[in-house]
Amino acid sequence: MDVLHEYKIGFSGLAIGHHHFSFDVRQPFFERFEQSEILECDVHLDLLMEKDENMLVFQFAFTGWVKLDCDRCLDQYKQYVDQEQQIIVKYGEAYREQSEDIVIIPYGESHFDVSQYVFEYLHLALPIQRAHPLDESGASACNSEMLKKVKKHSSDGSKPGLAERTGSSAWDALKSLQFDKKDN
Repeated sequence: MDVLHEYKIGFSGLAIGHHHFSFDVRQPFFERFEQSEILECDVHLDLLMEKDENMLVFQFAFTGWVKLDCDRCLDQYKQYVDQEQQIIVKYGEAYREQSEDIVIIPYGESHFDVSQYVFEYLHLALPIQRAHPLDESGASACNSEMLKKVKKHSSDGSKPGLAERTGSSAWDALKSLQFDKKDN
């Protein structure tokens, strides 16, 4: 059975009003997508759909954790996720994305597949810099042996940058540029 099948929300037979759906997003979900940065996960999704005569409004609420590679020490760690997103689905002639949060679907559609949005929203919830959180004492929870190796290799034999060689910043170098002024 296709793991993504349960993410196709059938709305044609539902009454106008609010409808609640609940999903437990786990690793088999992410295995169906290429290029996923999420290694493991245990995320709960509460999906609230408001059905109107002319549109559907989906409210996504994610809570749980995903496992990522740490940018500092390369070990895996759990990143906690608490994210809310919304998408509006309107009816039209053909399928198209009107904006990042408004989608047009054909009038005859009876289902809306939210799987791609679940994938994207969870990736958008990831931090830009991925590193182990600090422990109770405020120290890094990164692999200390790897941090020692990184520190050793980053200080040995590294070439100084332009600002370090000249003793000034890159901004100072830009300030010294002269431009010819031409009169019309």
